[in-house]
Amino acid sequence: MNQLRSSSIAGEETEYFDRIPVDLFISNILSRLPLKSIVQCRCVSKLWSSRIRLPNYNLLFPIKPPAPPRILFTIEYERELFVYSSPQLHNPGENTSLVATLHQRTRGTGFSVYRPPVGGLVCRQHYRKNPMNPSPVVVISNPITGECLALPRLRMDEIKNKSKLFLGNVGYCFSFGYDPIDKKFKILRITTLYEYDTQNSSQYQVLTLGARKKNLLWRNIQCCTNHYPYMCHDDMICISGVLYYPAGCYKGKRHCVAIACFDVRSESFSFINVDLEDMTAEKISSYSFALIDYKGKLGACYCDTYKNLFELWVLENAEEHKWSKYIYQMPQLPEMISVRASGMIGSGEIVLQPSYSVVDFFVLYYNLERNIITRVRLEVPLMVSGCWVHAFTNYVEDLKLM
Repeated sequence: MNQLRSSSIAGEETEYFDRIPVDLFISNILSRLPLKSIVQCRCVSKLWSSRIRLPNYNLLFPIKPPAPPRILFTIEYERELFVYSSPQLHNPGENTSLVATLHQRTRGTGFSVYRPPVGGLVCRQHYRKNPMNPSPVVVISNPITGECLALPRLRMDEIKNKSKLFLGNVGYCFSFGYDPIDKKFKILRITTLYEYDTQNSSQYQVLTLGARKKNLLWRNIQCCTNHYPYMCHDDMICISGVLYYPAGCYKGKRHCVAIACFDVRSESFSFINVDLEDMTAEKISSYSFALIDYKGKLGACYCDTYKNLFELWVLENAEEHKWSKYIYQMPQLPEMISVRASGMIGSGEIVLQPSYSVVDFFVLYYNLERNIITRVRLEVPLMVSGCWVHAFTNYVEDLKLM
């Protein structure tokens, strides 16, 4: 305990305590606060801000156990974007109801495409009507801290095109990944030029998130196979440092669909063949198709709500392009609407979500072993029917700052 001292200056006595060591204060007080309170403490002083911004802050003072995984929701309605999260249950009971927590609310124009969260951070691809620069704005954000970072946009004069058949239509797609070895976040940007009566051509760039925001630069990389993200929706997932996404590929004059693999650390591409007579291009392009982390392996899901069938492919060996196939006859769904897999949770259940909210919003927990579907209602503040919804499982709140 610090000792009380006194001094006398010009006949006046002043009492004070010895200064508390910063490390002691952080380890005994600051680290016990809720995450949002810790974020507010950055404003106290430069010293506090520098300590909290340390990349390994969570490891320096591991007093509180890690927060349990949650389900993250992104909702669009009338030019507003909302980010919520709710508890992620294991084997929930019937008539379960949860209250979602609002983290962010953003006003804007256009629409957004969200990528699955990685390490507590979320990547959003935001489109705005701007004929001078139609490329989307890409924002990396932390829903817990509220911090956002807009990445440099692509200028039209940066698009290198030598073909005279270029139609002027450009497609943009961004993927968000994490290298667990070097502990680096990277964004993969694929720009596709749509051409007339010939193969579309793509360009590939990578940006690494670093400590200096002013030095965010896109670097050109090469790929031995000309390809583009197939349909460019949120069928992208990062597992153990590898980004996976469906891709349209050109092999000579032949066009095919495969699963692209991007190694985040080496920044190299590879491709996994699929049986297109089974995992058809029609299924892959459907809203009901999704890539998930299946017990550390790549899984692909297709939910046929009309036939009550749930198809699951699991990648057993990437080098040999070997997949396992499972088909489940699902129970009758509570509502006859399109659903897709948001992911698999620790209990082995698949979380299914509708594409939009109806009278009330819900998710479905599908227990594959018991073949039971449980409906969990979510009370979402400020939400009305008709909203477009994206849900992501296994979201872990993190103090990570950019």
